[in-house]
Amino acid sequence: MNTFDTLKEIIVDKFEMDPATITPEATFETLEIDSLDTFDIIFSAEEKFGIKVPNEQVEIKTVQDVVNLIDRLRIEQGKA
Repeated sequence: MNTFDTLKEIIVDKFEMDPATITPEATFETLEIDSLDTFDIIFSAEEKFGIKVPNEQVEIKTVQDVVNLIDRLRIEQGKA
């Protein structure tokens, strides 16, 4: 399962959303996911992928932004 599919599964499970609404281009705003929920998604992704997301400010607006962040951190942290 690739990063997008895994992230999509996390979002569907947490928010009981229709999987068809979750696309790489979907913004968290259009999905009605607020910033606290976004942090919850990232925390779940940390556990799922065995990575640590730094506390620095990261620009996250779309699902693809999170996928890109996870993929970059997996490579940097040797978890790819």
